[in-house]
Amino acid sequence: MRLTLHRGVSLAVLASARTEAEHHEDLGCSIQGPTSRPVRHAHVPLKQRLAELGPERSLREAKALVRWLEETPGYAALCDEGRRRGGRRPLRHEVLFPNATRHKPRVLHLRQEEQGLDFPVKSGEWPALAELFASLARGATRAELRALSAVPAVGELLADMSSAGWLVRHDGPMDVPAPGALFVGHNTVLVSSTQARVLVDPYFRPASRLDRPDYPPMQPRDLGQVDAVVITHSHGDHFHLGSLLQLPRDTRIFVPAVERESLFSTDCVLRLRQLGYTRVEALRWGEERLVGDITVRALPFHGEQPTDGEGLYPGLFNEGNTWLVRAPGFSAAFFADAGHDVRGDMRTVCRALRKEAPVDVLFCGVRGFRLEPLFFGYTTLDAYLVDVPVESLGKPQQLMAGPEEALHYGELLGARYVVPCADGGAPWYWREGMGPRYPGYPGEPVSGASTRDENPDADPYPERLKQVRRQVGHGPQALLMRPGEALAWRGRTAPELVRYPGFEWPFGGMPARRRA
Repeated sequence: MRLTLHRGVSLAVLASARTEAEHHEDLGCSIQGPTSRPVRHAHVPLKQRLAELGPERSLREAKALVRWLEETPGYAALCDEGRRRGGRRPLRHEVLFPNATRHKPRVLHLRQEEQGLDFPVKSGEWPALAELFASLARGATRAELRALSAVPAVGELLADMSSAGWLVRHDGPMDVPAPGALFVGHNTVLVSSTQARVLVDPYFRPASRLDRPDYPPMQPRDLGQVDAVVITHSHGDHFHLGSLLQLPRDTRIFVPAVERESLFSTDCVLRLRQLGYTRVEALRWGEERLVGDITVRALPFHGEQPTDGEGLYPGLFNEGNTWLVRAPGFSAAFFADAGHDVRGDMRTVCRALRKEAPVDVLFCGVRGFRLEPLFFGYTTLDAYLVDVPVESLGKPQQLMAGPEEALHYGELLGARYVVPCADGGAPWYWREGMGPRYPGYPGEPVSGASTRDENPDADPYPERLKQVRRQVGHGPQALLMRPGEALAWRGRTAPELVRYPGFEWPFGGMPARRRA
């Protein structure tokens, strides 16, 4: 019998676990990791004040509120004595561009529901632990586990996991169509050909007792072989070290190029090498690599910056790549969280690609994320506030593509289909505040503000893409894929949606709007 990790167990790589708050600071996440902690702590008084005043008054007093924040002891301690930038007190260089080597992976946090384990890990032990979890993902025999236990840390962790009931029978991976794409959920997609498989933004979430038994989250054990990974950007729902830890250390991993780690961008190469990964490569926009018979190309990433205008600090960006993945007979582009910013617009990217050849399917976010920067503290983008000029604090920004932009991008690409993604889509994301929930799910989010009532400006139902397509009346079709479904590509004929027993969507469609 082969063993694997229980579907309800999650992994997180931490720099520290001294406090409960630090359990939510995944080392790989730029804006919610340990490097942004001083800024997030300094913003707490502002969030408290905004809650007291309410949205309307807060917007009227936005400039005064931020000036008040900048004089509080916590925020003032982060500032230098230079001239104001855009009406704001400037932050010290080491706050904006912290020393990346100061924070190292020191704790592996495992959790199932309320049961958690903090396992201290020395620098030289990470490769052996990565081998353990990769073995469990493909199904490990007891003999293989005994051999891995020759490393004391592995043996100790295996004993802990076994006593907790976290090792279960491995039933083998599912059959993924080739050419085609398996939608794991959020922005995690496995593109397959007859020779290779490329995984986009692996972000695996645990099952919960609140989930229906007939609809669990997919895990690495379900996917089978992965030949390469591409990462769009270093936010925790796209670059997640606990998920990557379950892939073999010699997997090719392509990440955005980051000159130096910053408040907004993680040095992904450094973080993965600290865990023992051996084939990590940063690709700049326009560079491409061949993985078997699949070509992956790094494209510009425009969007999800603090504003769509000039920030306060040159060189401070949420660095990322969008991606083009071409297999023989099938191609897909991935535009998670993209839109436009001061450096460019995804429409320009689409026009350049269309001159070469059309793209079959565009996977694109549709959140829009229309929000006044003053309220960034109520989102995971809390740290972004430091780069917002005072004149932009109360001006609504659209940080990402909405349904209209996603369809337009698809049309410019010559795509036949646009698939909405990168906004949850299943219970294991709703619990964490990502995306609107559907009726029939009883759980409450652990954090965030996910509710059954959608926020059209930040968390629309994916069905909104179909509504907009009907209104527009032209361009690519809106194709709604539920987490756990695969797309079998059939050339110029209609593709087939493949559903797998045990992973079939149980919630129906978007609820009807309530009448006033």
